[in-house]
Amino acid sequence: MHEIRFPMRIDDMSLDQLLALNDLICHRIDDLQARQEMAVLSRLTLGQAVSFESREGQVFGRVIKINRKTVLVQSEDHRQWKVAVALIQPLRDV
Repeated sequence: MHEIRFPMRIDDMSLDQLLALNDLICHRIDDLQARQEMAVLSRLTLGQAVSFESREGQVFGRVIKINRKTVLVQSEDHRQWKVAVALIQPLRDV
């Protein structure tokens, strides 16, 4: 892998340098997303109220199963949704 030194203008970078930078950025994005998903998973419990955005709009429901990358949610209209962890918004019960 090529060493990347900053500050460097992107217009001055070779193809190999750009590909190496792209690889670093992609790995960093994957790492940050995984950390965010773990943070959400650590706060979820069965029966917890959650929401997420679907094609049909905002959906509210309760967690009925927690997987490593997805959460099964039963919505208020009794439909079941398999939702990516990144899309889940935990709600506080009131």
